[in-house]
Amino acid sequence: MGSSERAPIDAATIRQTYTDGLDVWGHCPPELKKPAQLRDRLIGHVQLLVPEVTDVAARMRGETRRVAVHVIVRAHHLIEEGAGNSPAAQACSVQDLAVIARALLVLHENPGPLGPPTRRSEIEEAVRRKVCGACWQPIADGEGYERAVFASDSGAGIRGYLHTDSCSALADVRRGQLRTAS
Repeated sequence: MGSSERAPIDAATIRQTYTDGLDVWGHCPPELKKPAQLRDRLIGHVQLLVPEVTDVAARMRGETRRVAVHVIVRAHHLIEEGAGNSPAAQACSVQDLAVIARALLVLHENPGPLGPPTRRSEIEEAVRRKVCGACWQPIADGEGYERAVFASDSGAGIRGYLHTDSCSALADVRRGQLRTAS
């Protein structure tokens, strides 16, 4: 396969895999007894779909474009963060990847009305962008950061990032801004 040639998208296989992933809390099909195997398959599907959706996202319009960028960003985060060690964490990871694989396939198959590519760099920037969950400031290239889980009313927690060097100073600035706005 040449460098510009990509593997074909097998939508039926991707649908079956994400359907199994969405049902990970119920059962896994006999050939995928371990969530790790299902996770590996989902990662492969996500890695296949991300470049396809990224290419077309610059031509998408409106809400579809915003959703595409969000899904692409989440796909990168899910692959980067791993699954965790507990069976529950692994099952959550499988389900999250299944949701992202489904969203990517829908965006690939139904991108909506397309126009000429616009603001492609905006998409690339969104994929690389990290924001501190404590001070809400961007984490610049070269700044120290760590992965963190933040409390959430909607689930076990929201994964994000924290500055490791200067977050307390940035958080104090943000608190001052909030007091002034009140």
